[in-house]
Amino acid sequence: MNKLLFAGTGIALLILGLFYYRQTQTKAREKLVGMESALRETEARATVAEQRGDDFRQRLLKVEAENLSRREPGPRIIITNTEQPAAKLFRDPEMRAAIHKQHAKAMQQTAKQTVNSNLVQQLNLTTEQAATLRELVKKKHAGDTDLTMALMNGELSDGELAQLGHSFRDQRSAADAEIRAFLGEQGYEAYTWQEDSMEERSRLNDFRSKFAEAGVPLTDEQEGALLRAMYEERAATQFTHDFHNPHTFDMDHLPEIFSEESLNQFMTEMEQLNNRIIVRAQSMLGPQQSAEFAQALRDQFERSKMAVKMTATLFPVRRRN
Repeated sequence: MNKLLFAGTGIALLILGLFYYRQTQTKAREKLVGMESALRETEARATVAEQRGDDFRQRLLKVEAENLSRREPGPRIIITNTEQPAAKLFRDPEMRAAIHKQHAKAMQQTAKQTVNSNLVQQLNLTTEQAATLRELVKKKHAGDTDLTMALMNGELSDGELAQLGHSFRDQRSAADAEIRAFLGEQGYEAYTWQEDSMEERSRLNDFRSKFAEAGVPLTDEQEGALLRAMYEERAATQFTHDFHNPHTFDMDHLPEIFSEESLNQFMTEMEQLNNRIIVRAQSMLGPQQSAEFAQALRDQFERSKMAVKMTATLFPVRRRN
């Protein structure tokens, strides 16, 4: 009797425990559903708020653009070497030292990117030979910063700038001749392609993550075809002044080349070049890839325009009415 009572009591307790467990689980599920609902509602509110913020920014930009369009054009400003505030900055010894230090780091990175593992393998260079080639590449570009700062600090006359430009061009040509002699004609041809296509390689590196994020990554074959197409289109473009290769400049007319008008002309020519590249790329990419590529190219171009505007304000060239 007592055993049966204990058994019945144990069963009752078991049933009560199961009921309590199920009730607890039900409440937990209800709480979880409520939390998920609140989360979805919060996300929806955040999305609406973000859209409203975007709409507000677009309206604000539109109003600012309309206000700018109504303004009367100001008088044309003539900027001289002594009137450019940035010129004093580039004459400061500490600033010049800092710029040289940054340039040295940049040249180190450029040398590594140019003489990378692929080129080393292609040319069958030893570790010592690769290091020598990198030093020659740095030597080739050593004077770039000095020439740039000479243009920016406004101390030199046009004739002195021309003389400095010719001197740096001669130094660069001499270093390039050393590279040719070091590599031989066949090796020099491979090196030249690697160096000359750095602009396009850099752009593709910037684009690679965008294609991956969009779920349409480029194949190795597509990247190779795009690289060639971008390079060939640029090489075939007759720039008024090719800022991709400033060593081709007429050193006797540097202030005119770095004028705001010349920089704006270069950006117009770059926009036309980008449009030709976009059309050509359509035969190499799928529809979504083509759209991603075109947008990435245009976004990069907009950033370049801002860089050009900053450049135009830094160079203390003399502008004529």
